[in-house]
Amino acid sequence: MATGEAARNDPRSSAAMTDVTSFDGTRLALNTWGPADAPIVVLVHGLGLSSDSWGKVPDLLAAEHRVVAYDLRGHAQSGDARSGDYSMEAHAKDLDAVLRAVVPDGSAAVVVGNSLGGGIVVARAHHCGNDRVAGAVFAGSGGSTVTFPGFPARGLPAPVQAGLRLGWMKVLRTVVLVGKRIRSLEVLSDRLIRQFAFTSDAPRELVARVREDFLNSRPRALARTTMASISHDGSRMAPALTVPTLVIHGSADPEVSEEELRKLMGALPDGKLLSLPEEGHMLPLTRPELVAEQVAGWVAHVLRAEDPGGG
Repeated sequence: MATGEAARNDPRSSAAMTDVTSFDGTRLALNTWGPADAPIVVLVHGLGLSSDSWGKVPDLLAAEHRVVAYDLRGHAQSGDARSGDYSMEAHAKDLDAVLRAVVPDGSAAVVVGNSLGGGIVVARAHHCGNDRVAGAVFAGSGGSTVTFPGFPARGLPAPVQAGLRLGWMKVLRTVVLVGKRIRSLEVLSDRLIRQFAFTSDAPRELVARVREDFLNSRPRALARTTMASISHDGSRMAPALTVPTLVIHGSADPEVSEEELRKLMGALPDGKLLSLPEEGHMLPLTRPELVAEQVAGWVAHVLRAEDPGGG
C-alpha cells in the first residue's frame, strides 16, 4: 500500500496530490491539505461524486488539521478497479489502504463519510477493524444503502435477484451515457438531483456541481458500486465501529429515513446524534462551516478521550 513518489499540484485548489495503491493494484488519487504534524482527518465521499463534493470543508479544516480526501475507485481521478471489484468490501479495503498510507504507526485519524462514504466507513470497521481510527463522523449519511424506489426485497430467489440487478446495472450505465451526450437534459437531471440530495431552496450552483460529478462518473464503476451498495446493510455492520461516532443528520434528508437513522444509532456502540432542522443530504456543500466546526470539535473530543490528563 504505497503512496506515489511525488506530489502533483492540483489545479483545483491548494491541495497536494499523491497516489495510493490498494490491495488489488487499483490506483487511488489523494488530495492533502494542512500541516503534516497536525491531527489527521480523512474524508470519504459518496456515490458518483469526488473529493470536490466536500466543497470548502477541507480548506476550513486545514489550518489546524492534516486533511486527506480521496476519490473512490472508478471515480474522478482514481483508476478503475484493476480486478473489476466494486463491492463494498473492496471500497472498505481502499479506505484501509489510505489509512495505512497516511496515518503513522501508533497514530489514529478521524474518518468522515458523506452519503455512501458512511457505508464505507462501517464496512471498513466490519472487514478490517478500527486500527488507525480514533473517531468517525457521518455528515449526511445513514451508513447504509443507496436505494431505488420499488427495488425488490432480498427474499426473492437468487436467479431472479441476479437478473434484476443486471437489469438495474444496464439502466444505470445507460442513464450516465445518455446524460453525457444530451446536455439539454440538465434541467431534468438537476431536478432529480435536487429531489434526492438537496432541499428545494439549495443554491443552483451546488446542484450543478453534483450533477457534473455524477455525469462524469465512469458508467461501469457507478453501476457496480450502486448495485453493491443496495445489498449493503450498514446497521448490521455498525456494531463493529466501536470508536466515538458523531452522526450529523438533516431532518429533510431524502436519502436517510428516520427508520434508517434509528437503526444506525441503535447499532453504534458509541454514537451521538446532531439533528439539523430542514437540512438535506449534501451537508458538506450546503453547510460547510457547520460541518467543519463539528468535525474539528469531534477531533478535539476524541483526542481528549485518548489523553484525559491533557498531555
